[in-house]
Amino acid sequence: MRVAFDFTAFIPQMTGIDTYLKQLVWHLAKVDRTSQYRIYHNHEDRHLFTEGLPENVSHASLSARPRPIRLASQQILLPAAATLWRADVVHSPSFIMPYLRGAARHVLTVHDMTSFSHPQCHIALRRSVWYRRMVLASLSRADVVVAPSQATRQAILEFLPNLDPKRIHVTVPGIGEEFRPCDPASVRDVVTRLALPEPYILYVGTLEPRKNIPALVEAYRRLVEAGALKERLVLAGKLGWGYEALLKQIQAPALRGRVHLAGYVGQQDLPAVYAGARLFVYPSLHEGFGFPPLEAMACGVPVISTRSSSLAENLEAAAELVAPDDVAGLADAIQRLLADDRLRVKRQGQGLEQARQYRWDQTARATVKSYQAAMAIARR
Repeated sequence: MRVAFDFTAFIPQMTGIDTYLKQLVWHLAKVDRTSQYRIYHNHEDRHLFTEGLPENVSHASLSARPRPIRLASQQILLPAAATLWRADVVHSPSFIMPYLRGAARHVLTVHDMTSFSHPQCHIALRRSVWYRRMVLASLSRADVVVAPSQATRQAILEFLPNLDPKRIHVTVPGIGEEFRPCDPASVRDVVTRLALPEPYILYVGTLEPRKNIPALVEAYRRLVEAGALKERLVLAGKLGWGYEALLKQIQAPALRGRVHLAGYVGQQDLPAVYAGARLFVYPSLHEGFGFPPLEAMACGVPVISTRSSSLAENLEAAAELVAPDDVAGLADAIQRLLADDRLRVKRQGQGLEQARQYRWDQTARATVKSYQAAMAIARR
């Protein structure tokens, strides 16, 4: 096969989608040496492909990072470039595929349907009629749709009930090999350099409404006022949108000096930041997959999350789960995990075992099967 991969959605301050993009393209060629892959990326990201690529991978600058330029490139330049390269399959890995199909078959990855189910948790663009129509049109026109979880597959079918379920392939992402228990000395170096307060409870992710961080802060405040913990709360992640109320919330008298905004933590430091935490809390309302809690588990940290969407699907056997709106239950779970050493050790072991199941080579092999399924449609 000749597979064209659209890498233009990638941004350097990586979120879950960017992790998926980078890890998948690096592993595809490793598990499939017989196919040819061509990566179309933004000009700003050309340095990522200057060395270390397998012989069956080529790349080309297609676009620039500003959103209007990327959209025009995806809709106009990508189909033309794929046609000139004689691509058999075009993989659009971030919600929207080109309107002009060309001769190639099309594989589309949709990471979640929260712009439909939780529109209030998204910026104006992603809850706009225009954007949502483009997503639905892409889902309808793709030969194969890749979803990261059964929860996302079910959500797709709820909003597009006429879509053939056989066209949706559930392909679970992996967890990077860099996420593993760390040497205490290296953890100390990173925690000291980043000036993180110790001991600490950790959240990692963009600060935005869907992540439900105010519930975590409220649960933490109740425990502080009850004198039930000494740990500080570290919120690691870039400011997204709708965070103004959160910034006001952490200025409450009981929380002054106890909630630390660490900002975006680079990938090279993230494993040590996870490993240095007493526990990890991820109170998200809804996730298509949810990398951070599994990454924390892989680093040997006990996890608390919510019983919702893919989080329940991925974490049920290895984490403390509470309802997204149960602040009292969240506070109780935090207190129990901090106070009960036997429970902490149990969750650490279960988390390590759970995280081992998520491997990028398996994700890449399953994705190749999706390409082959799209090719089979072409033959029929």
